[in-house]
Amino acid sequence: MILVLVAVFFVWCGTTVKLGEYTCLGHVKRIWDSEETKDLREGVKEKATSETTKELVDDMKDSARPVVDRVKRGVKAGVEEADKPAEDSRSAAEEPPAEPAPQD
Repeated sequence: MILVLVAVFFVWCGTTVKLGEYTCLGHVKRIWDSEETKDLREGVKEKATSETTKELVDDMKDSARPVVDRVKRGVKAGVEEADKPAEDSRSAAEEPPAEPAPQD
């Protein structure tokens, strides 16, 4: 509840409190709409969708595949081990408790 109130407070401040000629959100909008930012967005989009980037991502997936397989095998072995009935707990339950040593 407090988090919602804080978020509402920041939105209210960002839209109503003037920081110079514009509000905070007004400044952000003007920056987002500037020519430099548009150029930056287009450059990032081109780089992210280029074939070189796709090849690098595929290479990273291929190099990570053995590690992922080892982790999966380890988790599977751990689950199988945890599902096994414990030998020590069964044998301890079947044995009568040890008699205390006589005290002098």
